[in-house]
Amino acid sequence: MSLLPSLFAEGLPRSAVPLFSLGPLEVNNSMIVAGITTVVIIAVVQIAMRAPKLIPSGLQNFVEWLVEMMSDFLESLTGRETMQRGFWYFASIFVFIFIGNVISLFPGVGTIGWGHGQNWWNLEIDRPFLRGANADVNLTAAYAVIFFFLFFYWCLRPLGPRGFLSHIFGSQVKFDNTGLNLLFVLIFFMIGLIEMVVILVVRPLAFTFRLYGNIYGGESFLDTIYHAAPDYVLGCLFLILGYMWEFVVAFVQAFVFFILTAVFTGILTNTDHSEEETKTAH
Repeated sequence: MSLLPSLFAEGLPRSAVPLFSLGPLEVNNSMIVAGITTVVIIAVVQIAMRAPKLIPSGLQNFVEWLVEMMSDFLESLTGRETMQRGFWYFASIFVFIFIGNVISLFPGVGTIGWGHGQNWWNLEIDRPFLRGANADVNLTAAYAVIFFFLFFYWCLRPLGPRGFLSHIFGSQVKFDNTGLNLLFVLIFFMIGLIEMVVILVVRPLAFTFRLYGNIYGGESFLDTIYHAAPDYVLGCLFLILGYMWEFVVAFVQAFVFFILTAVFTGILTNTDHSEEETKTAH
């Protein structure tokens, strides 16, 4: 995704393009944008908090408002204890994905690089210097793997292994030895097995390919719009609408990743309200 669409002869490549190596580490064009995203986030926070005021204003006020809003929202989903432990992850993943998606819309991303052609204005780009950070499946897979381990940590810490399995398999429900209730035991057990498959296999794959597919699809969408236009002027006009849509997608995909990770965790950890209700009843 870039303000000037890339000129690939056979469409956009599905994977990031390697640029150079640092010893055993191969650096691709998506890693460059991920690094730029990291620098931008650090710079904004440092500028906002370099001289903090008791009554915030300007950029400091915006950063503090964003932190407070996300912490309150997360607490309602995951409970206070999990929010305090996991705020660094949930907030960081939302900001990083959103800023990375927005930077991928900047001019030059996907359009500047090595290419071939008869004239400089008619080049077919083979190796662009920059590519959307989240258009690399390796990065989205890293998001999924990190959440996979943190999910078990956040859930097992308050619940313990027994409590975790009770929530998954429904064993917290008390059954007697009648045939009907034994049938329910079997049903809950089968549902628990399906839930474990979802947690161990389906969710990591869904987190990996949902974000990657939407961002890569957005790049292909803009590239197709440009090449399908009958002339350059109409192509640019169509791209304006396309970029407005992709900016919305940039936010929605970041929010979806943020909300799903929080909800999946909160289903097992958000027991604050139920405990308070129990105490009140007693």
